[in-house]
Amino acid sequence: MCAIVGVFRLGGVNTKPVPHMARALAHRGPDEHSIRRYGGKEPYAALGVERLAIVDRQSGKQPASDHTGRWRVALNGEIYNHERLRRELKANGVTFQSGSDTEVLAALISVNGLERALALCHGMFALAVLDTVERRLFLVRDRMGVKPLHWTQTRDGTVAFASEIKAFHQHPNIELEINSEAVYAFLVSEYIPTPHTIWKGIHKVEPGTWLEVNQSGLHHHQWWKPPVGQSGSPGSFERWATSLHGSLQVATSNRMEADVPIAYLLSGGIDSAAVCALASQRSTTPIHTFSMRVSGPGFDEGDAASETANAIGSHHHVASLDVQDLEDLMGHITEVMDEPLADSSLVATWKLMKTISDAGFKCAISGDGADEILGGYPTYFAHRLALPAGPAKGLLNRVVSRLPVNMSGVSQDYMAKRFVDGLGHPWQRRHQIWMGAWLPEEIQAPDTIWQRFDQCGSLAGNDPISRAMYLDQRTYLSDGVLVKVDRAAGAHGIEIRSPFMDHSLVELCAQMGSGHHIRGAQTKRVLRKAMSDELAPSITSRQKKGFGSPVGPWLKGSASHLLEGLPEAMSTWIPPDTMKLYIDQHRNGEADHRRRLWSALIFSLWARGPHGVQHSA
Repeated sequence: MCAIVGVFRLGGVNTKPVPHMARALAHRGPDEHSIRRYGGKEPYAALGVERLAIVDRQSGKQPASDHTGRWRVALNGEIYNHERLRRELKANGVTFQSGSDTEVLAALISVNGLERALALCHGMFALAVLDTVERRLFLVRDRMGVKPLHWTQTRDGTVAFASEIKAFHQHPNIELEINSEAVYAFLVSEYIPTPHTIWKGIHKVEPGTWLEVNQSGLHHHQWWKPPVGQSGSPGSFERWATSLHGSLQVATSNRMEADVPIAYLLSGGIDSAAVCALASQRSTTPIHTFSMRVSGPGFDEGDAASETANAIGSHHHVASLDVQDLEDLMGHITEVMDEPLADSSLVATWKLMKTISDAGFKCAISGDGADEILGGYPTYFAHRLALPAGPAKGLLNRVVSRLPVNMSGVSQDYMAKRFVDGLGHPWQRRHQIWMGAWLPEEIQAPDTIWQRFDQCGSLAGNDPISRAMYLDQRTYLSDGVLVKVDRAAGAHGIEIRSPFMDHSLVELCAQMGSGHHIRGAQTKRVLRKAMSDELAPSITSRQKKGFGSPVGPWLKGSASHLLEGLPEAMSTWIPPDTMKLYIDQHRNGEADHRRRLWSALIFSLWARGPHGVQHSA
């Protein structure tokens, strides 16, 4: 976990804001601060790095240079196979000054060119690569979008970039104007889809792409194409399970290489259990696992996590979250988040990261990404029901409206009502309605909010399950889940590594066919089989509960005062009468509007926060 920032303009650039941009992101990299300017007395570029030292803590300074001095690289992330790449480069006569993975990457680019170098790398990374001979800048993002990277261009043509948007607040020539379409997209989706941000003119580099800036302008290039899954059940289920076990073993082992102790995130589900079990087998000492005990019926996975920890023999640490934590945590989160994100599990994740940091760890391994590549969500098989159910939407609406309201966990009545809401829409929009908060018609959202989902949907093939998994990988995972984890971890100076995000593993899972992932109502079939020798049936057979915070019952009960003034605060975006009605229905237990209310509350708090609309107006 590091932060990278910088500016670039061939006609000369003002580098004075760069140190301030970097220091705004010091929480991501508290171990080292460095600024480098290029071009002599009339610089055309500057790179800044706030470093969290995980690999080669003493001499792995950034930006790193290749052995010729042509290429300068600033890296946020890790190249997990850097030792093997180093040996191969040394065999070809390349010399090194440090043991860092950033210097290996610079040398690899020098020898192979950028695209070939990236193809050889296994890792998570956001890069600024400066060619000091031809004076070109490349802004590169990893295949799955694990690491963030934002960019913008000022009126004089300066390109500025940063790991987090808050760095741009430190540049006097970057104008901040709210992107109203992004607000509507957020209220529908609970996050802001790539390449947009909450601000006009500030963009996210898309996963698996780079932005090149040279004398002819700005050029986008896709250097990795995400795999589209197959339909059916090709090949042997047992052989696929064996292959998955081996690949996950390698991916986990690679992420255990670090010059600092490693913590492990452990929930009650099979994803983190699989990673922790494999890591425990490889470790010579008991690993340290961390879980969250949540005060709320249907949400707590504490007992299940403890069962897994006992089974693998880990040193287990447990944090707790209850409604008394909510207001304090929301204040901290609003202060740090430079875009609104309405995933309620951010609150629990934030508390968990603080617990890990307080225990002295700065690197942790998680099970993130398994649901999206191995078929873990009930929405996947729901697509098979949607087509025949479509003509009966009116009847189904009347039926589900009579279901009793239950706010314990992700309840059956909530899922049934959301299922009916999505009927009649194109599949990719239907899927997003199932996953999101507000319905577009409730807030009069423009049709442009669907641009990212329609684009991904057009590339996703015809198999209902595979295409939904593909859509989640390119939207919900990269713009929601990974952003949540990155910002919560970054705020506490922690690097998170996710074996399921290894691109080789992603490609393997896409080849298996959706029938090996889901059959009937059973999800993640092949993962359960792959781990059947390491984990007890009581663990491999657990149904998904989801790592979340019980904001539904909290907003109905002792935290309902947080909703005061919300209709007025959100009147620009949501009709006040609608907002008031939903608040009353939720408080009275007549309906479960948890996601609608939470997304509106999060946006209103963010807008009043230090990086929000009111502070930038």
